[in-house]
Amino acid sequence: MARPTKSAAVRVGHQTKEEMDKRLSNEQKLKSSGKTPVPPKQLTDAQKKIFRKVVKQLKEADILCSLDSEILAKYAISVDVLAQIDEQIQQDISLLGSSSFMASRKQYMSDFFRCTNELCLSPQSRAKMANMQMNAQKTDPLLEALRSVPDDIPEANAANFDSVPDDLNIEIADEFTADDDE
Repeated sequence: MARPTKSAAVRVGHQTKEEMDKRLSNEQKLKSSGKTPVPPKQLTDAQKKIFRKVVKQLKEADILCSLDSEILAKYAISVDVLAQIDEQIQQDISLLGSSSFMASRKQYMSDFFRCTNELCLSPQSRAKMANMQMNAQKTDPLLEALRSVPDDIPEANAANFDSVPDDLNIEIADEFTADDDE
């Protein structure tokens, strides 16, 4: 299974400056003018409170936009319902033996973990994001040296570094010889 795509701001790996700028520009357009997500009307007051708390805490990370309202709503619902289910279990321990009740709890737990991962709310996903941001800020000195043109080479000749010289001949032997060290 392929890994989910990450934001260009935290992506690590080979990409040119132009590719990175283009992805950042496209992501910024998709943020729908940076509007803060608003809780849907169908949420209960407790769910809206959970929704707003997460939005407030993630605002500094600048990863949310109005398009994230549905995933935030799903997260708020799962947190609220799981709290209600756990409260019911504490009041009546025999509910642990009900397969339909526990299947319902399992489904809400699955939703909770999925939303937690999508919204970078787990310690593991936050650590990954922090590492990616830190690595994205680092520059590889070898790559920088290879990208830069030495000062003593005129710009007109610098283009020659990007291509193979015409007079380069590489001969490939049809056979190789075995060592006699047996």
